[in-house]
Amino acid sequence: MVIHIYSIVRDEEQILPYFLKHYSTFANKIFILDDRSVDRTVEIARTNDKVQLLDFSQYHGGLHEPEHSRAFIGSYKKYSRGSADWVMCVDADEFIYHYDIRWLLGQKQQEGQRILKANGITMFSEHYPATNGQIYEECDTGIRDRLYDKKVIFDPSIDILFDTGRHETLTPQGKPYQNHRCNILLLHYRYLDRESTVKHLDRSRYSWDDQKLAARKAEALERYEAGLRGDRGPLFKVIL
Repeated sequence: MVIHIYSIVRDEEQILPYFLKHYSTFANKIFILDDRSVDRTVEIARTNDKVQLLDFSQYHGGLHEPEHSRAFIGSYKKYSRGSADWVMCVDADEFIYHYDIRWLLGQKQQEGQRILKANGITMFSEHYPATNGQIYEECDTGIRDRLYDKKVIFDPSIDILFDTGRHETLTPQGKPYQNHRCNILLLHYRYLDRESTVKHLDRSRYSWDDQKLAARKAEALERYEAGLRGDRGPLFKVIL
């Protein structure tokens, strides 16, 4: 079985080593599309033998979400169609997890399932991880978050469309593809500590002015604090 990962990244030098360490455990290739990083993101990506850096520049010039959707769709059709059994299109802070994911994907393939929906878990941590192991060995607490249930695992022979944030994967009309759920988790490491919570917004500000950026940062910090308190839902340890 051949599994390909796709991620569009910008200035992700902190989390990228964990991202690569995780997906290297089961993926055959990891395609990284760098969106004008100015930190060590590209340097780190090049240290991993499974990584292939792709050109993102051809998608510049439009709105953020359409650019990213076109990049994901154009890339998986070019590099994975006809050569991979499954692809996963994820952000650098999204970790698709199952204790034996290659076995599970093989089972789903035999059942004829071609699009899978992962169960979203938003992870919270007071301190940025310092482990030399997997990120979820240290940062293992989160809340069940249906907003991050995503159909981002699919057979690349399918023509798919993404809506905003890839919170939904749309299939062509008339195609009988169901939203198959399974015991796959999408661990969303958006809130690892106070600093990284707001730093993320600096990387993705795009057309925001300073006032809008400040408001978004305040909102993000409020969500972070609420998550740590358990106000956004019951916190639990994710048993992996």
